[in-house]
Amino acid sequence: MLAQIAPLITRGVVDNTTQGYVELRLWGIDEGEPIDILLTGNCLPDIAGCRVSFTNKCPLPHPGKEHPVLKGLREDTRATQIGDMTLSRRVPEQDNRRAVTNILSLEFFLVPETRVLIEMSSFEFEISLPQWQMSWAETNAQLFLNMEALRAHVAWNMEHFDGPGMADLRRTDFPACEWDKRLNHAEAAMAIFPTIREKYRYQPNGYNSLAYVMGRHDILARKAAEDEAQMPPDPQETEREWEVVDFVEPAYAAEVKRALHHPLFLETSHLTSIVHQTLLHKQQTTPEVEEFVNDYAGLVSHILATILLTRQKEFSLELACKRIAILILRVQALAGRGSKLMGESAARLLQEAAAALLSRLEDFDTRLRRR
Repeated sequence: MLAQIAPLITRGVVDNTTQGYVELRLWGIDEGEPIDILLTGNCLPDIAGCRVSFTNKCPLPHPGKEHPVLKGLREDTRATQIGDMTLSRRVPEQDNRRAVTNILSLEFFLVPETRVLIEMSSFEFEISLPQWQMSWAETNAQLFLNMEALRAHVAWNMEHFDGPGMADLRRTDFPACEWDKRLNHAEAAMAIFPTIREKYRYQPNGYNSLAYVMGRHDILARKAAEDEAQMPPDPQETEREWEVVDFVEPAYAAEVKRALHHPLFLETSHLTSIVHQTLLHKQQTTPEVEEFVNDYAGLVSHILATILLTRQKEFSLELACKRIAILILRVQALAGRGSKLMGESAARLLQEAAAALLSRLEDFDTRLRRR
């Protein structure tokens, strides 16, 4: 998980005057005891060897009691690991895309699962003269160690991720197949990707760093081969948005891409667009809507996994037919639940799309049994 705690911090001190160690002291909006963290490693070169005191100009108001996140940081005894710590992370200004600004960015990890990030652009600071200077080699080594800590954080979270499909398998008797796990891995990558992309999108060579942290060694190998062949870099590759298949393990990407164009999944996608238009576009949702959307997401994942299962050279027909029979019942139930959460015209659209999907599922089942 990512904990962006800048709004909870009123002021702090980053002390890297002793080479190899960073002392971090933070004061929270609840005015409780300061949070003291000792990290092994160094800040990035702009503040390496220095002591930086900063004050947040836009913290949240006092919560009236000890804030649970700050309380957790005061009490957490897990090992911490340093990430990138700098006073000059460069990002575009929100109101003028042609201008860039430096922001304070402090990153560390509660190993292995939690990435803590303090980033602020509206702050005051004082910085001491450096007590020592970081060499070029030490800078590269620290950057790599920080990147490796982030890669380990991503890998842990992807391994322990339970998407709607996997969560459904754990709480029901829906019969599982290997494709459920493979699609869950892709969902895990999709879930964590935006925060990693945001970190590296404005950095030189950030695309390669992004690929490494996300575990996409195939991308790095391809770019290395292009470099060895003295081919110029393709700017469209680094600028394009990642697609669904980019999050699938490379060995299965081609098969998933074909399955996404299967008539059954195209019909599922039509129903998905209606769910998005009628329920997810709302600024505020109810617990009932959130539960419905989560259950529907699990349904979509299971439909895609079932298509992939049946495209294997060898598979259990009994398993596939059992999955389809349960999916038919679930589409019927979800259509009824969804209709109660929306207006009359939207409910009618949902019912019509669900009926079309049911027809496709039944046809898929019939064709499968005739094989």
